[in-house]
Amino acid sequence: MSSVWIGDQEIIRGNCLDVLRRSNFQKVDVVVTSPPYNLNLAYGMYDDSRTENDYVNWIAEVAAAIKHVLKPDGSFFLNLSGSNSRPYVPFEVMVKLRNDVGFHLQNHITWIKSIGIGCGSTGHFKPVPGRRFMHHNHEHIFHLTHDNDVLLDRLSIGIPFQDKSNIARRGHPRDLRCRGNTWFIPYPTVKSKAQKYWHPATFPVELPLWCIYLHGRRGARVLDPFLGTGTTLVASHFAGAKGVGIDIDPSYIATACQRLSETVEASRRVILDRHEMEQLFRQDGSQREAASWQRKLVSLQERLNKTTGELMLSAEDLQWIREHASPSTKGSLRNWITAAFGRQIDLTVPT
Repeated sequence: MSSVWIGDQEIIRGNCLDVLRRSNFQKVDVVVTSPPYNLNLAYGMYDDSRTENDYVNWIAEVAAAIKHVLKPDGSFFLNLSGSNSRPYVPFEVMVKLRNDVGFHLQNHITWIKSIGIGCGSTGHFKPVPGRRFMHHNHEHIFHLTHDNDVLLDRLSIGIPFQDKSNIARRGHPRDLRCRGNTWFIPYPTVKSKAQKYWHPATFPVELPLWCIYLHGRRGARVLDPFLGTGTTLVASHFAGAKGVGIDIDPSYIATACQRLSETVEASRRVILDRHEMEQLFRQDGSQREAASWQRKLVSLQERLNKTTGELMLSAEDLQWIREHASPSTKGSLRNWITAAFGRQIDLTVPT
């Protein structure tokens, strides 16, 4: 068992059960994790082909260890997915966690990865062959708590009202409402294993980021006992939280360390005021497939904490903005940002 610190994020190599059962393991505010789904995926050191009963019992054992280190007002966000041939497994896990572990299912969020609207579609999906089953375009995010009474910061990931008359009529202080329990977070089209960091089951950074924002604790301590390639700790850094990630596979640990080091060293935090946030809200999320600058602005909008105004610009963001922000280009992104935010923002990539 070994660990390394990168900024405020700790990465531990080891079996999560062994780590969580240590007497000196510090309590956590929020857990965001996506364990193996038992779908025979090709992990490095983990056998993803347990019997169904063995898998459910194993997840329950891990959940019991998590419950022991989760603060009384903590949130445990568990990302699971069944398959068309084994659709009951996530719900069998939930029954087990209720009856045997004592967790309450406070919210059940559906993560929509791809959706068809009209004659178009948005998001990446993995085609399902044959004629019995439809494409599997969603997964589950189960929000588990000790007593079913954890208060959340729902507007931190809120969305503007479609009908603006609701703002004054209902007495809302801002043009912002609860997003609800369906989260559309599409994967970009994946063309190679390298784009998934050579891991069979990654998720977008917005997923753990929204969970951390939703829990709503400043300076939260975040845990991911199945760290994989480090997405949850990247999100923890983006959220200004302090995280700890655990994984048993040294190759995934190495990838997570490299990825997190690059993120911490080359990202820049900005804080937008209310007017600046409202300007960014005007970007239509349905246009994410339009021009590249529109996709970038929608991405920034989705990573913004709508309560605090905090937004982490990654090295990729900064570099992209610089490349598309020539002062001589009419309507450049830099000009748009300056006009929208009303001030200059330092877009240099930290070294």
